[in-house]
Amino acid sequence: MMRFVLFLSLLIFAFTSPAQAHPGDQHGEAMPPWQKASSWPDRIVVTLADQPQNRFSVTWRTDATVSETIAQIAVATEDARFDLAAETMSARTEPLNPALPELQGTVYQEPMNAGIEAAHFHSVTFTDLEPDTVYAYRVRGARGAWSEWFQTRTAAETGPVKFIYVGDAQNGVMSHWSRLIRASYAAVPDADFILHAGDLVNRASRDFEWAEWFKAVSHIHGMIPALPVAGNHEYARLGLSPNQTDRILSIFWRPQFTLPIEGELPADLHEVVYDMRYSQDLHIFILSTQNSDIQTQADWLNKQLAASDATWKVVSMHHPIFSSGRGRDSADRRAVLLPVLERHAVDLVLQGHDHTYARGAIGQTPERLGWRDAGGQVQTMFVNSVSGPKQYEFQETGWDMYEKDGVELARRAENTPFYQIITVDGDTLHYEARTVLDQLYDDFEMRKSGGVKQITRGATSTMEERSYQNTGDYPGVNDLK
Repeated sequence: MMRFVLFLSLLIFAFTSPAQAHPGDQHGEAMPPWQKASSWPDRIVVTLADQPQNRFSVTWRTDATVSETIAQIAVATEDARFDLAAETMSARTEPLNPALPELQGTVYQEPMNAGIEAAHFHSVTFTDLEPDTVYAYRVRGARGAWSEWFQTRTAAETGPVKFIYVGDAQNGVMSHWSRLIRASYAAVPDADFILHAGDLVNRASRDFEWAEWFKAVSHIHGMIPALPVAGNHEYARLGLSPNQTDRILSIFWRPQFTLPIEGELPADLHEVVYDMRYSQDLHIFILSTQNSDIQTQADWLNKQLAASDATWKVVSMHHPIFSSGRGRDSADRRAVLLPVLERHAVDLVLQGHDHTYARGAIGQTPERLGWRDAGGQVQTMFVNSVSGPKQYEFQETGWDMYEKDGVELARRAENTPFYQIITVDGDTLHYEARTVLDQLYDDFEMRKSGGVKQITRGATSTMEERSYQNTGDYPGVNDLK
């Protein structure tokens, strides 16, 4: 009888223990406290609105008990009680049930989020701000449940702009990628924004992975705006067969990132295809290359580039024009997009996807020019990079298969996460790729003068080219959460 009671007790415990319920499919583990929504604000992120000299947006999350809330903003001063001059704004609220998301009137079941309760995402766009000014803001959950005060700076109309660019985070986001993104912040705490070139997570609509992403960036994106690019891993099927969608944008993307909407584009391209005229000198254009409508994006990009008089034009997309990974060529995308990039002599193209590092350029003439050295002319510089622990092999022939396009590979790497620092100052663009130990791996300086674009300083890094042959063991990422 005692054995039966003990067996029954163990059976009841097995079916009722929170650790066995593994909400959100956390590899059999209980939900971590930093994943669960509460009446307090979390997942706070600043994004840039159109006219970033005068506007910025903030988005945050609470549980579903908070249906209405507010945010406050004040000019940051040296005064101890700067907050006495704060203004209050009502927030917009968008509900999301990660386990049972609703799209166009249909409710889908998302097993990866089983047991996760509905949440509310709130957002404000602060307007009528002064350029190049530090503002303090805070956001609220339930009454009395305020975040700390964050500081962020509006864009300047003129002057230097410095930003961080990172490739795929994707796997081991909290355990490994956190090291890289925090190292980038330590190196450039005054960055104007951080551009994420796609695959921020591995499974587009898995709440746990977005919780990891926000845990990894910590307070960084409460202060430094994010410019996210949607990668292929931001798209996935939703629901269970036969009630299952095609690959669609993550259910979290639009609720948690407030991004510019290009009204002339189809609704499925809203907040994934946009541009940002950050200053007189810098104009950035964001594409969504996982979306099948590449021609519509190319037409939009062609029109936007033609209308821009910015000194420097930068395009970011997830899939590379020239692939560095074995078997990962995007010929169809290249056929549509490369002519637009060449027509407008786009200065810099920032990409991800291949989980290697590669940098190279197309010259002003069909001949390959000695652009690594000072005085070499260029038309467009292309970079593929990776910031997370998932790493692939570089294809053996490098970029030789693209010889007909006139592109030449300058620097490459394997088995190494990087962050990049890009500075634009008048007629000069400076680029650096650095390791997690802040070691310079690649760099160049580009300058425009008299209608000519030149590499005025080639790479100065003395680091040996990193490959699987001269770096540590790489067992893959299957053991990473």
